[in-house]
Amino acid sequence: MTEINPEPLVLTSQEGAIQIITLNRPEKSNALHPKLVRELAEILDAAASNQQVSVIVITGAGRSFSAGLDLELLLRWTLEEKLAYLDTVLPVFRRVWEMPQPVIAAVNGPAIAGGFDLAAFCDLRLASTEAIFGQAEINIGLTQIIHPLYKSIGLANAKELALTGQNISAAEAYRIGLVNHVYPREELMTRAMELATLLASKPRIALLETKRLTRELIDLDTKSALDEIDRTFRGCLESDEHRERLAAVYARISNRT
Repeated sequence: MTEINPEPLVLTSQEGAIQIITLNRPEKSNALHPKLVRELAEILDAAASNQQVSVIVITGAGRSFSAGLDLELLLRWTLEEKLAYLDTVLPVFRRVWEMPQPVIAAVNGPAIAGGFDLAAFCDLRLASTEAIFGQAEINIGLTQIIHPLYKSIGLANAKELALTGQNISAAEAYRIGLVNHVYPREELMTRAMELATLLASKPRIALLETKRLTRELIDLDTKSALDEIDRTFRGCLESDEHRERLAAVYARISNRT
């Protein structure tokens, strides 16, 4: 039977407006045990409504991001237990996608199956040179989540990952647009925090609205998308945040002349 560390399986801390979430089951490659999934769901729910959080960074403890579902559990679960688990883990992926704040995945090592999906549902992905990515579900007779992934990497690349079940390197993930940047392992979190700090420095309302638009517009036709962009832009123009930032930027520019 799989032993569970009595320590929290998900760690969280906050640096300024940045919340760092760490999957903390390194002895099992941060496999998505039900307890870990529950803790992650609770932390995400709390972060979503926290007005002091503007950006979220998700990473893994040890040398893995996440290996997905614990195969030992999968082997001994009944069908009912598997279906009950599915009812908890899929909403977590959806929650990451629907978070009001931008979510950065700092992929420090293997991101396989459910771990791949967790990273894919984040807004931005940074990878260490040691990271590997794979949608391995087909290898055990399961299907994968290819939407909205294919809108990021293209349908042909998404099909190849899903149909072959093969792993790809961080370099290949960068080539196909799955990850935004690749860094040496020892630099990964520093770089992730630099990016998170840059995002957190932006006006919060505009940052969150831009995140929302990037999520919602991909499912709209062109007319509906442009109408939503227009509505959102007008709302930002009316905000105090816009007026204050505009005045500050104009003052900086004026002082240079």
